[in-house]
Amino acid sequence: MRNQSLLTKLIIFASIASIIPVIIVGVFSYVQSSKHIQEKVNHEKVQIIRQIQSNIEQVLVTVHHSVSSTIDSPLMDSVIRRPLLAEDFSIYRELRQELSNIRSFDTKVDEVILLNFQENWIVNNSGLSRLNEHPDEEVYLSYLDLEHNTTWLLLENEAFSKPISGRNCPHTISLVKKLPPKLSSKYGLAFTNIPSCSLAEMINVDELSDEVMITDENYQIIVHRDQSLIGKSLLDTKYIDSLDGFTEKTGQFDVGSKEYPYTVTYNKSDFNNWNYISFNSIDMLTQESKKIGWFTFFVITFIVLTCILYIWIISRKLYSPVNKLVGYIEKNWPDQDRNKKNELEIIEAHINDLFSSKANLEVELREHTQQVKSLFLDRLFTGNYKTSEITENLNYFQLDKVVGNWKEMTVCTLHVDGLEKNSYESMDLEKISFAVKNIVEETIDRQKRLPTVWIDQTLVILMGFNENEDVIKDTVYEVTEKVQSHIKNTLNMTVSIGVSMPFSEIKEAKRGYREGIEALKHRMQLGKGVIVHFSSINSGKHSVIFDYPKRTEEELLVAIKLADEEKSLEFLSVWMTKAFKNTQSPREYQISMMRLLNNLLMVKQESGVSFQQIEVFHASLYEELLKLQMKEEIEQWFKDRLILPLVKVFHDRKESQFHNLSEKIIDLIHKNYDTDITLEECASKLHYNANYLSSVFKQETNYTFSEYLAMYRFKKAKQWLIETNMTIKEIAENLKYKNSQNFIRSFKKQEEMTPGQYREKYKKIS
Repeated sequence: MRNQSLLTKLIIFASIASIIPVIIVGVFSYVQSSKHIQEKVNHEKVQIIRQIQSNIEQVLVTVHHSVSSTIDSPLMDSVIRRPLLAEDFSIYRELRQELSNIRSFDTKVDEVILLNFQENWIVNNSGLSRLNEHPDEEVYLSYLDLEHNTTWLLLENEAFSKPISGRNCPHTISLVKKLPPKLSSKYGLAFTNIPSCSLAEMINVDELSDEVMITDENYQIIVHRDQSLIGKSLLDTKYIDSLDGFTEKTGQFDVGSKEYPYTVTYNKSDFNNWNYISFNSIDMLTQESKKIGWFTFFVITFIVLTCILYIWIISRKLYSPVNKLVGYIEKNWPDQDRNKKNELEIIEAHINDLFSSKANLEVELREHTQQVKSLFLDRLFTGNYKTSEITENLNYFQLDKVVGNWKEMTVCTLHVDGLEKNSYESMDLEKISFAVKNIVEETIDRQKRLPTVWIDQTLVILMGFNENEDVIKDTVYEVTEKVQSHIKNTLNMTVSIGVSMPFSEIKEAKRGYREGIEALKHRMQLGKGVIVHFSSINSGKHSVIFDYPKRTEEELLVAIKLADEEKSLEFLSVWMTKAFKNTQSPREYQISMMRLLNNLLMVKQESGVSFQQIEVFHASLYEELLKLQMKEEIEQWFKDRLILPLVKVFHDRKESQFHNLSEKIIDLIHKNYDTDITLEECASKLHYNANYLSSVFKQETNYTFSEYLAMYRFKKAKQWLIETNMTIKEIAENLKYKNSQNFIRSFKKQEEMTPGQYREKYKKIS
């Protein structure tokens, strides 16, 4: 019985993948919501305690200002100096009016008491009486010893024989001021009494579960809902065991008090140093968090159970095809030990067995296809294919879509310089060929080329384009430069590349291959590492290259085009020897001569050479040639009438072309001498290979590019030294020297004097 572990693994994996994120999100949500609630509650407590403080202090500030205004008034100054006898009745009435203005609902003031120990009187709500007759004279007298002239005090009503407040409240908060305010010797007191109950009513915020209280600067409770706690120290209550948490002017901290844990919110007043404190039970906050936690737990549980149900259903459906497939394999496959195999291993083993032979066949077929494809490309470039045969093979090798997108094509022939001169083993040659082929195919986009093929140690590349001829020229230039650079950097080998002229039909690939080979032959004059365009050596005309009369004739035509007179005459002599050696009859002689004449005239015509340029006017060359009978006469006739005139025309044309390129390079130097111009930049702008341009420029000017650039810059430097007031540093910078010292050294080496001496010498002359 096979081990059906796949279904279990599917269920476990899906459960883990779905349930764990749900749990993580749930726990994260619970933690964040609890944290957010805590922060929000703490913020609200701070706002509430500040609001309570603002309300209380508004009353206290109002009382303080009212009392201060009254005792600083001229009336109070007059009253405090009088004994307040019967004749002072009018002043006493004004005083009572002033004191009644202080007592109001907004100020919460219940009683204002004035005492004058020197004049022996006391004024309160009951009226005027003699202080020595008052039972609380000694109690009042004790307050003259207060440290400050103005003090807020918590008074116990039981300490006085006569009530100091009209409300039935055991404690009174009194603003005590010594009188008179403007004298240093104090002999009077003013008591402004606010019942503690009145302030306790102001801190009883509706629906507020907090314990709110006000303490003085020594943390003695002066305002609280529970009147029994007033007058006690904060440490004597159930709320807090230590005052260490009150380190700042305002803040919050948690405490584990004697009975319950609390969050303490406090704010210290700048007005009278009172402390406004609230205690909020953490248990109540925890209850809210627990509600959120239970709600989150039930939601997560519901989601998890739903996920498990869906996972079970979907896993069964996914497993069903696998189960059927494994059942079919077990039924039809030979019995084997599968105790340690799960369903996927059984399927994998069966598939490997089925397709192992198929894989081998595909490898063999692929290798065979590559060989056939290489054979097709070889014959495309060298053999004769009908158009229908080419189309059929392109379709077979799935190259038709690539070629179908091309409007123009060109053939590049690549040859590794010096490969045949080095003694490489056959295995080394194969490795080099393989490496060069790979570099080329990686450099050129697959959609812009056919597979490359080696033909006689030459790598042939057919590229296609959709652009116009100018863009094709630029693209081919960039691609060939890149290929040449990559091979140089990777294999440390130089390669030469011949580029055919563009053509529009793939059947002309053979012509393109021959033109590429033809262009490569110019290495004998230009050297290694060149990129030669057939158009640059044949005036933009296609060349018709015939197979007959064999290689000697081709070499003769090439020598003529290269304007090599010595080689041309040498190949003519070799051709005459071979042609007359093989022929057996005068007719065959004539056929060979006519073919050579035709090919020479075709070279003339294809190259755009007129009869006037070779001094043939109205004569018939065919008739002249047919009249000749001797081999020496025929050779001399070809030499005088066609070969030497054609060599002269091609030589003049080459000189003109080289001169034109040199003029363009010189023009670029004159326009860009004050920049970091290089030969490579000129080659890029003129769309030629840098090595090719270097050899042309040297041949035409007898200077290298660097020598001519330096020479022209010295010319400009001399001109600026004489004609301008530019500094030596400015001249050096304009001529792209790294620093002025390098310029001075180079100038002195060239002119045997410094730039300053040169300016001084020749500026006087001018």
